[in-house]
Amino acid sequence: MIKFLSLLIIIGFSSIRMNAQERISRYRPSVDPDRIILNISGEATTSMAVTWRTDTTVIESVAQLAPNLPTVRLADSAVTVTGTYTDVAGDGFVSRYHSVNFTGLTPDKEYAYRVGSGANASEWFTFETASAAPEPLTFIYFGDSQGSSSLYARVLRQAYRSAPDASLMIFSGDLVDGGSGGIPHDEEWGVWHAAGGFIHAEVPVLPTPGNHEHYDPAVRGKRDLNSYWRPGFTLPENGPEGLEETAYYVDYQGVRFIFLNSDEMMRNETHAESQTLWLEGVLKENPCKWTVMTFHHPLYSTSARRDNTTIRERLKPLIDRYKVDLVLTGHDHTYARGHVMPDGLEKKGRRAGTVYVVSVSGAKQYQQDATQWWDRGMTFTQTWQEITVDGNELTYNAYDASGSLADHFTLKKKKDDTNLFKSTVATEIH
Repeated sequence: MIKFLSLLIIIGFSSIRMNAQERISRYRPSVDPDRIILNISGEATTSMAVTWRTDTTVIESVAQLAPNLPTVRLADSAVTVTGTYTDVAGDGFVSRYHSVNFTGLTPDKEYAYRVGSGANASEWFTFETASAAPEPLTFIYFGDSQGSSSLYARVLRQAYRSAPDASLMIFSGDLVDGGSGGIPHDEEWGVWHAAGGFIHAEVPVLPTPGNHEHYDPAVRGKRDLNSYWRPGFTLPENGPEGLEETAYYVDYQGVRFIFLNSDEMMRNETHAESQTLWLEGVLKENPCKWTVMTFHHPLYSTSARRDNTTIRERLKPLIDRYKVDLVLTGHDHTYARGHVMPDGLEKKGRRAGTVYVVSVSGAKQYQQDATQWWDRGMTFTQTWQEITVDGNELTYNAYDASGSLADHFTLKKKKDDTNLFKSTVATEIH
């Protein structure tokens, strides 16, 4: 009996130890910079931010910046910029996230940079600042990327091959799954960054969190922002108090990009009210010709069991009043696109209200079973969107993982700030 109890104790300790080992991420930090990612945290014309990770033996946050000159002696022209770091403990170790802001830059100019110092400095990467004038702009949009990284990675890389000159990459939340299934948070971020690789370091990323960025891996009912979010990005802090780097806006070459934290809006009345008031101010005092909004939960769902009433009741009146052009969302793990007129108005010819998009770039896919509001819909299809703004015209192309065109429309802005809508019907898409 004693031997049997001893055996049970040994098995119990082994099980606990195995479970503990399962919670340790494979992606341990080192002295070499990794997870290097560009963000915009200030004026897009004169600044750029970069974030990266090391272990805690690296005590300086330094980067070098130079004009992108055609010389092997690039370092001779570089200036050293210092920043700050934040330590994040979890999943078996402590990681150090470094952040540097490059400021005082020249608009519409290409720069080269590297992070770290000495033998542990990264390779050189490049980026380009925004033009001070409303020049043509192409950006890429991704819906939920959570799920199998092997399937999501091909979508991101196909997008980069197809639109190598894109100035921005926008993500509408649920970048990761939130530590479900026993996979550590850090490991999920590790595979997400591995999918992006050098692309993250050269094309600025503007994300907003979804519900899965708020899940606690141990207790799903505990809904705090993922501990890797703010240390892992350097985003604007121009949003409502308490929602820094999750609700913000960026102006880029005639387009105002507005990002909301819809998960907090759904769950927290205070944050819902503060975002609504803030949003009205950002829309009212908008110097840009075009307005694109991004958040996670759609106003109009493709799922019969989902009806995001709080989001719709708070946002739809402002979207209509200030004639927002395009709303990009995720959450439902399908593809849908349709334009919805302001309340009380009906579609008339090619006159368009706001265009709403639900998209998914990752492996997790659902059915569409809601009352149909969309004009173009797809299921079990990973997509990414290439969107170009040029003067009075916005061109939207959705592609599947193979690079084939899956949806297309244009918006042409009239003098009264309304849009004319033109779409390629599904039968014309090959």
